[in-house]
Amino acid sequence: MQVTNQTGDQHEIPTEGGKTNQYLLPFILITSLFFLWGMAHGLDGILIPHLKKACQLNNRESTLIDTSIYFAYFIMAIPSGMLIKRFGYKNSIITGLLVFAIGAFLFVPAANSRTYELFLFALFVIGCGLTILETSANPYAAILGPAESSSFRLNLAASFNGLAAMLGPILEVFLYFQELTTPQQRWPQCQIRQKQPTY
Repeated sequence: MQVTNQTGDQHEIPTEGGKTNQYLLPFILITSLFFLWGMAHGLDGILIPHLKKACQLNNRESTLIDTSIYFAYFIMAIPSGMLIKRFGYKNSIITGLLVFAIGAFLFVPAANSRTYELFLFALFVIGCGLTILETSANPYAAILGPAESSSFRLNLAASFNGLAAMLGPILEVFLYFQELTTPQQRWPQCQIRQKQPTY
């Protein structure tokens, strides 16, 4: 039978003895989102020391790298819920992916213009996209199948989040930072601030 939840999404609830294979592909896609934002958080952690060296940031400036993402969680938490209520889970997930992609593409002008503040704004936009994704994907994973196994599905999807958080820094070091030894090599477009000598 067909039911419509309060978000406006339609979901086919399997009856007893019904097949649940129809939920396999959507659940795999949702699980990939858990892996995606786990990878993003893993990369964020290793980005801090490299960007600090490349742009000659002090401790206060380097803490803003991490803060810019998590501040977005605080700002976008309630708007994400309103977005889900208005447009549903699926449309909210698509919106979150688009916002995430916009934040990622903002890294290009940030590097080309040598603007550290634009890096922070790009990370903030990524954080907004992640907030929408997490707010949408968590309950959506729970309803993709029988209610009695919702906690299992959610825990299974979340396990890939932890896996990605562990693999993210390893992949970045292996793919990008392995053969680069100086800050200029790691971030060739970033403006290196020259400290004035003290006398």
